[in-house]
Amino acid sequence: MTAHEDYSQEIASHLMNPQNYGVLEDADGIGVGVDNATQAYVIIYLNHNGTIIEDVRFATNSSQDTITLGSMLTEMIKEDTLSNALAEVEKLERDLQASYAAIETPAIDMSKPEEERVQRISTEHQDSANMVLTAFRAAIRHIERKKEGIIEEKFSMNITKHCPYSNSDCHFTQE
Repeated sequence: MTAHEDYSQEIASHLMNPQNYGVLEDADGIGVGVDNATQAYVIIYLNHNGTIIEDVRFATNSSQDTITLGSMLTEMIKEDTLSNALAEVEKLERDLQASYAAIETPAIDMSKPEEERVQRISTEHQDSANMVLTAFRAAIRHIERKKEGIIEEKFSMNITKHCPYSNSDCHFTQE
């Protein structure tokens, strides 16, 4: 079996049987990654012993892609050190930024009305990964803020995305 086939089987496994889905009562860190464009979010719940992530769970109101990616990330970081998990998330964030940057410039048809000129481009897969990674970052930030004496229920962060064909956030038109 090739590495690609192994990876495809792992994705299928998490798709059909998501792991670590649900609330973790009395979590040390609770982070929320929010996509303001769609109002979708991911919540990551972490428990750690100061060094090791002892338990991690997630919840979302988003797509099956987001559930699959949340399942994969939480399985990957469970029982790992906080520093190793953070380093892995940083690597995944770099891959995510490269994925956003690889989005091809959409076709523009000037003969159509303005709201129909730009071909629809979807960043749904990237945005799902972005919410999961941002929620992890927010959970880590929640833990740090608790150490600083800031008591709050959770810490929320908005995802950021930038399209290569625009000088601002991604813009889409209806098909």
